[in-house]
Amino acid sequence: MDLSCPDPERCPVVPSLPALPGVTTAAGAAWYRCYRVELGYDECNPGAGSTRFVPFAAHGSGQPVPALYLAAHEAGALLETVFHEVHHMAARRIFERDLRHRALAYVLVPRELWLADLRDPVLAACGLQRDQVVSSPAEHYPCTRRLAQELHSRAIDGQAVQGVLWHSRHAELLGGEAAEVCVVFGDRYGARRGSRTLTGPGARNLFEGPGRLLVDEIASDLDAVVVPGS
Repeated sequence: MDLSCPDPERCPVVPSLPALPGVTTAAGAAWYRCYRVELGYDECNPGAGSTRFVPFAAHGSGQPVPALYLAAHEAGALLETVFHEVHHMAARRIFERDLRHRALAYVLVPRELWLADLRDPVLAACGLQRDQVVSSPAEHYPCTRRLAQELHSRAIDGQAVQGVLWHSRHAELLGGEAAEVCVVFGDRYGARRGSRTLTGPGARNLFEGPGRLLVDEIASDLDAVVVPGS
């Protein structure tokens, strides 16, 4: 898994992270998850694709770290997945064919999570800007995945870090309050498929019905286009 920066001379991402606080999320908390339908709604991505904080290989073993993206708001879940390449420096478009393979689930996380805190107040206290860590362009995802790899090898207050919590692009792209989103390291928080309970709206696909209406609403708010085609 290549974590090399595509443009080192103009890289916006901080080279390493300072000491960070940890934060505990409550057992039984409800989160949204946007996932590929070939996986279970609560099944970790085994190490495929290209997102802000995964995939990466663990230091030492070199094995891919499975991961699970979760968001406290349904729009936040989509902004970090379906709309992850929509920003001010890129064409504002997504492709309908990609929606066919995506669904949105509302799940209960059964146990506490111990996460490295990268929310906006912590970044500000560390003298960091959002675009140095959590809102860089997609081309610099290898750089932010390198930071996640670093955090995966850390302990905070004597406890191994189980994932990362930050504020999504919900506020900066759609306005309103900041929305929390996290990535959970599956090797630190393992669970078998189907072990997390669906709640609220349950699961819905993003190609048609209520899920597609949500996608179209967010696309309109972002002034983005859903390009048709299978």
